[in-house]
Amino acid sequence: MGGGPRAAAIRPPPLPGSRVSELVETFARNAAAAGFVVHRGEAPTIAGAEVSRASFGVAATGSVVLASSPGEPRARHLLPETHVSLLREDAIVSDLAALFAACGGSLPSALAIVTGPSRSADIEQRLVVGVHGPREVHVVLEPPS
Repeated sequence: MGGGPRAAAIRPPPLPGSRVSELVETFARNAAAAGFVVHRGEAPTIAGAEVSRASFGVAATGSVVLASSPGEPRARHLLPETHVSLLREDAIVSDLAALFAACGGSLPSALAIVTGPSRSADIEQRLVVGVHGPREVHVVLEPPS
């Protein structure tokens, strides 16, 4: 996320450690089910992958929330074959209602909620992965700083 004043405005409220831990485990389970490769700690080195800082994670769906800004352009998470999202564990919220409450009405001009690799069955109703975005998505869960 970029370093401008708008970027600093969207942060979830602090939660007790046990609640964060529960959200992290729920997020990791649901993200893996959605097609993310989940890593803990350090980002893997993947040739050709683009890396973005996620603003939030949504535990209920295993989604990462990517806010576009001059420092985090949309192309970075839309165009590569492989994308890696860096997500701080204390930026995981329970559900969409909690996400929008945490944003507090100060949404960026472009916000992507990504739940696994891009999928489409528009042509002949055959599922194709990677048509409208990356074929392979990773999320790195980083401990709170």
